[in-house]
Amino acid sequence: MAGQRLGAGPLWALGGAALGVCLAGVAGQLVEPSTAPPKPKPPPLTKETVVFWDMRLWHVVGIFSLFVLSIIITLCCVFNCRVPRTRKEIEARYLQRKAAKMYTDKLETVPPLNELTEVPGDDKKKKKKKDSVDTVAIKVEEDEKNEAKKKEEK
Repeated sequence: MAGQRLGAGPLWALGGAALGVCLAGVAGQLVEPSTAPPKPKPPPLTKETVVFWDMRLWHVVGIFSLFVLSIIITLCCVFNCRVPRTRKEIEARYLQRKAAKMYTDKLETVPPLNELTEVPGDDKKKKKKKDSVDTVAIKVEEDEKNEAKKKEEK
């Protein structure tokens, strides 16, 4: 009895039971070989392979390439994204942009035309504010005042 430990028997039994449960789980995962013939490999993909809608692979690639190329050409035409090739062209483009900016800045400082010129027969007393807008009611009132002044003069 010196070699045996007390309570070791049930532990061995418990460990053996746990090992049996694990082996049963692993055995359930094993796949048994089937007797059916293996699945045939798909045919290799070539340029003559029919992809969809009775079109071959090279038809689909060509149509897609033309579509992408047309989008790129359209975007380049709309946004004028030509890359200059020489240093002279780069400098000329810079000077052109600089001149255009100076022109727009100067154009903003020019006063409106009606402030620069005088209209013949226009009374300076009757100049109105820029913010006021003539409505039909205001014009009718002015016409009535003008008619009343003409009647008084007669």
